[in-house]
Amino acid sequence: MFQHFLNLIYPKNCVGCKETLLNPKHFICVKCTHQLDFISVGINSNPFIKNRFYGKLKLEHANALMYYNKEEISHSLIHELKYKDRQEIGIYFAELVYERYQKHDSFKDIDELVAVPLHPKKEKERGYNQLDSFGKRLEELTGIPYNKKRLVRNFYTKSQTKKNIFARSQLKTDLFSVNFNENDYGKHYLVIDDVVTTGSTLELLGNELLKIPNSKLSVFFIAYTK
Repeated sequence: MFQHFLNLIYPKNCVGCKETLLNPKHFICVKCTHQLDFISVGINSNPFIKNRFYGKLKLEHANALMYYNKEEISHSLIHELKYKDRQEIGIYFAELVYERYQKHDSFKDIDELVAVPLHPKKEKERGYNQLDSFGKRLEELTGIPYNKKRLVRNFYTKSQTKKNIFARSQLKTDLFSVNFNENDYGKHYLVIDDVVTTGSTLELLGNELLKIPNSKLSVFFIAYTK
């Protein structure tokens, strides 16, 4: 009753169009949901995404849930997840990924889910890693363990979103470190991230993971920039 009263005074609005939502448990309306530009699920990897890393990073599979555009609902959702602590959006994305890709090669023979880590200082400032809710829900749905401690970000850096391509290419080659022992040899790791732009950060991170002997690597993004 009290929650219903609060909803009348402070109604929840759709993340996309800002219209009032009838169900306070939702964060996006049906109209905006239909505007999400989902990427077609192919037989194997998405060639455009995989080719972005050609000659730079050896990948088994590379796929993404949807296209990313700053003028569309995808931007609003990612922004709310990344900077407004809307962890329910990460859960929503994980459930969409599972619904569309549960029988796809992207998740076959994967031994571990690995998220792009934040530097401890940045995670403390923000209070969370925006990929945790996404990774943990995927773990629940797929049974593949989500390991938040596999990789460490060694340097505190500003967001990559406002840097140009040249600036991103100047990232420190030792930006990440990988933690492993003999029990981790020969595993297939799936790196998850929110948005891929130039792929420079993923290139450094992925090659660090491939230092694990006989390991294999795949990547999956919530959104892919055309």
